[in-house]
Amino acid sequence: MTTTTPAMDFGPALNSVLDTVDRWQEEGNYPLFPVIAEPLGTRARLADGRLVSVFGSCDYLGLSRHPAVTEAAVAAVQRFGTHCYGTQPVGGFTELHRELESSLATFFGTPAAALFPTGMQANIGVLATLAGPGDAVLSDQLNHGSITMGGRLSGARLVTFRHNDLADLEAKLIAAVGDRRRIIVVDGLFSADGDFAPLAGIADLADRHDALLIVDEAHSGGVVGPHGRGAAELLGVLDRVDVITGTMSKAFASTGGFACGSERVMRMLRHSAGAYLLSLGLVPATVGAAVAAVRVATEEGQRLRTRTADNASALRARLREAGVNIGASEAHVVLVHIGRVDDTARIATRLLEQGFLVNPLFPPAVPIGGARLRIGVTSAHGRDEIDAVAKAITHAQTC
Repeated sequence: MTTTTPAMDFGPALNSVLDTVDRWQEEGNYPLFPVIAEPLGTRARLADGRLVSVFGSCDYLGLSRHPAVTEAAVAAVQRFGTHCYGTQPVGGFTELHRELESSLATFFGTPAAALFPTGMQANIGVLATLAGPGDAVLSDQLNHGSITMGGRLSGARLVTFRHNDLADLEAKLIAAVGDRRRIIVVDGLFSADGDFAPLAGIADLADRHDALLIVDEAHSGGVVGPHGRGAAELLGVLDRVDVITGTMSKAFASTGGFACGSERVMRMLRHSAGAYLLSLGLVPATVGAAVAAVRVATEEGQRLRTRTADNASALRARLREAGVNIGASEAHVVLVHIGRVDDTARIATRLLEQGFLVNPLFPPAVPIGGARLRIGVTSAHGRDEIDAVAKAITHAQTC
């Protein structure tokens, strides 16, 4: 006797997501989970044999194929194997981990750094540890979701202010005068909009209202600023930021997250942050690669950052000339605003069919009605590739 298991009901919201995915697949407009068989720098061969130009990358400095980085990853495996003994406090902390923390602290000009399994866990760990009941976490409405998660997990009062609106932030700070502690947290470069936080004004407000300032430099660290130290350096407030969070998965061509700040705060995170204490240490290969990437970003960064900025400027100019809506994009993260989810999925799928891999962004990563494409520009892209993707995006939007 056989029985049929009834389909699980996930509720209206999740069922709607599954219905949309099913419909996209039936219509041939499913743009997610392209399977890469062979990465080839700014190109990649998919599992079905197609060769595509990759504009969905966060490898902004093009270091993931740099000989020094790949050789360091191999050397780390040969020395330490593929695994750590345990969590960082009780056996998962090697000489490589110590070197990477020191390298990141030096790179960002802070006394100390602490490693986390991912950039997402760095944000969650920092906020859930620094904030608590009785505190107010003031978060830009377009911050990365991990910041929102960290604020909620902390038990603090999560207060959202309008995107890059200093007047609204100040009003919220004044309203939070009775809270024990006020913590302002923003993305340095907003990865779903491509614009920078007005950090000089935010730092002034933090000083005026006795608030801590946390800046997530995930998409800006290594890529902008005179020394690559991120949006805070670019905008002249690096010494006024209390904690920097970030990730090795962008400019530093590896994986894992980090926080940088004072020795006391980093020591507190190492001994109190659940996202640090309850997860295995980063595997040696990723740590070795990141150590080398930070070194290369220090030694060759000026040239690579200039190349990335020039490529991004060229792409933005071509898209604007063609009448493509790229919103407030002003850096190496270029957003093409489309609006409807179905239209965005269709355009991303058509671009992939034409040989261009881009990132479609859907809610909840972006607001409802704000679906868009994210184009990751790197130092390794050639101008012929920039011209080709700009032409393809312009054509895809008119079809």
